[in-house]
Amino acid sequence: MGAPRARGPLLLCLLGAALTLAQDMYCHKSVAMTVEEDLSRTFTWGAETVETCDNGAFCQESVLLVKSGARTAILATKSCISEGTESVTFIQHSPPPGIMIASYSSYCENPLCNNKNSLPDLWDLHVTPDPNVSKTLYCPTCVALGTCLSAPSLPCPNGTTRCYQGRLRVAGGNVDSTVEVKGCTSVTGCRLMSGIFTVGPMWVKEICPYQSLAQIQKSENGATSLAFSIGRLELLLLLLL
Repeated sequence: MGAPRARGPLLLCLLGAALTLAQDMYCHKSVAMTVEEDLSRTFTWGAETVETCDNGAFCQESVLLVKSGARTAILATKSCISEGTESVTFIQHSPPPGIMIASYSSYCENPLCNNKNSLPDLWDLHVTPDPNVSKTLYCPTCVALGTCLSAPSLPCPNGTTRCYQGRLRVAGGNVDSTVEVKGCTSVTGCRLMSGIFTVGPMWVKEICPYQSLAQIQKSENGATSLAFSIGRLELLLLLLL
């Protein structure tokens, strides 16, 4: 009669041990914030460390790519994440020609499943630029973490209609940075992100300066047209009244 009584505590101990083992979830952890000219050769999306997650957590890996001219800004993160559902999301927010923005995120529930280590399969990194460019529309072109130190005025590819200037404020998933981007685009207004402002655990806020009535354009011989901002035009009208 004594043996059966011992089974209850033994089963509880075994159950407790099983639950403890079930709580062990491991994910790769890394953060990358950089600007590259050749992603296929210089950037490897590896993992620096492995972290232990809470019970019920997922592994995530997310990346935001911002390309203008020959350079691409990369903001990438891998880690545990406590909320979400198993999913894979790829969005091309701003397609070519001109400024290109794409994002990828993956939430998975197996240990160390956030193990992607390269980007070429996320985005065609070898897109050949259209050799045909505008003879009238030139735009300052750059992408940088923080502030562009220089933004050369380059001819725009055919299919673009205006110059863009703005910043992407990115925070979350151990990422904290601002990306300044200038270049040619066909996107209207401050909408390079196409109205989507989350990339995995990262939040993205697009910030654009007061838009001018006319974009600065340069003809092929370098002549610059005059651009008035709306604010200046309003001031001029007030002075004339």
